[in-house]
Amino acid sequence: MEELSLNQLAPLIEKRLAELQNLLFTKKKSYEKAPQGRIRISQNGGHPEYYLVTERGSLRGKYLPHSQKTLARQLAQKDYDARLIKLLQKEISALQNYMKQTSNGRAISELYDSLCPARRSLITPAILTNEQYAARWQDISWTGRPFASDAPYICTARGERVRSKSEVIIADTLFRHNIPYRYEFPITLKRINPDDIRRDFGRSITLYPDFLCLNTRTRTEFYWEHFGLMDSTEYSNNAAGKLRLYTENGILAGRNLIITMETQTEPPSIKALEKLIEEFLL
Repeated sequence: MEELSLNQLAPLIEKRLAELQNLLFTKKKSYEKAPQGRIRISQNGGHPEYYLVTERGSLRGKYLPHSQKTLARQLAQKDYDARLIKLLQKEISALQNYMKQTSNGRAISELYDSLCPARRSLITPAILTNEQYAARWQDISWTGRPFASDAPYICTARGERVRSKSEVIIADTLFRHNIPYRYEFPITLKRINPDDIRRDFGRSITLYPDFLCLNTRTRTEFYWEHFGLMDSTEYSNNAAGKLRLYTENGILAGRNLIITMETQTEPPSIKALEKLIEEFLL
């Protein structure tokens, strides 16, 4: 596998830079509109007293009564903003320098890409290309759930057997968008809810999620569960229990779990599947 993980820092830095630059712009505007002078605060009998200092080098200033508390707040905010502006500029400069020195975080991965094909064929890069990573991720074997002897033979475009026509639609949509996936790749979870009515708290259980998908751009995995008989009370209850088990083990919808459902009157929608793929897997 990789000696270095894919650099996820650059997009975070870009987001951070945008936030800092927006805040810097706002604070500079606010500072320009602030009242003249600065505030001095002293303690008198345990109570703060505020003074407006306008003369350079002066330590006294003009006393601000309680009726001018708003001016005191504005002056205190002005002083805070002045210090904040310096810190914002310092952090922005440091982040911009990092991005410049590392080609926006791509310098290490681009080193391998810059080599000629013959040289690349002799080298294992510190960071695998998306194609290399996806190929290694896909190149494993596992044992899924066995099929019943009387189960219909339903096959995907990739040539694998699945259990329903809806799973064919999902698998073929993933395949069409070049999303690496594993069908019914086993996962071991624990029942960690002591109030579980099945009274098997702490017991491990092996599940076979419909699909385990890989986002090659971010190198993150997503489980994909399709619940195909949601108009059946027994089936929907089992689905709810499975989702609770996922949640208890840190597999959360919208973070690393994709959920689709259907009923007899609401079949899977290709457009909806593609929207999910676009959101999580591309």
